Amino acid sequence: MGGDWFDVLPLACARVGLVVGDVVGHGLRAAATMGRLRTAVHTLADLDLPPDELLAHLDDLVQRLAEEAEIAHPEGAEGVVGATCLYGVYDSVTRRATFASAGHPPPAIAHRNKPVEFCDIPIGPLLGVGGMPFEAVEVDIPDDWVVALYTDGLITASESDTDIGLARLSFALAHPDRPLEEITGTLERILLPDRPPDDVAFLVARPRPLPADCVAS
Repeated sequence: MGGDWFDVLPLACARVGLVVGDVVGHGLRAAATMGRLRTAVHTLADLDLPPDELLAHLDDLVQRLAEEAEIAHPEGAEGVVGATCLYGVYDSVTRRATFASAGHPPPAIAHRNKPVEFCDIPIGPLLGVGGMPFEAVEVDIPDDWVVALYTDGLITASESDTDIGLARLSFALAHPDRPLEEITGTLERILLPDRPPDDVAFLVARPRPLPADCVAS
């Protein structure tokens, strides 16, 4: 039982929210914290907040949870330490996605005709650190590209070396014209042993733009 999660959230104006997160620690406390953060993301996404502002509100929430845990366990029992989160909004009209990261690995984008790209997104502080801003970055998502969001447990499950894990992830995402089920199956075979040492969550999506004749200004 752990604190890794992902979600796909329908938003206004044919946009989609993509989120993946990882609560530090394991067990019931991490799972409960994950549930509260997941609910908060749903609520904040409904308010149509941009990714960097949404993460700022999540940061405040994790700080409050940490304070509550410290009050409940003054002897120093395990409390809420922090969490990582990557949140993005894909706009099917502009064919662009806006991402912001709180200590989380960047999304991977699989192209048809060139190697897998890991987006150059500023990695902000973990949720719960407080006092530091998050930065959002826009990324072009042309037709037929595949976007993958994942927790660090995926790239360290079979090897402790992150570079090896990222290389295997790139290999698994190659040829994005395959069905998504086939791509996720390849990810599991290549990256996940029978008993992963850490919790794992990943999300693979193929965004679809709106046809021009379906858009009016």
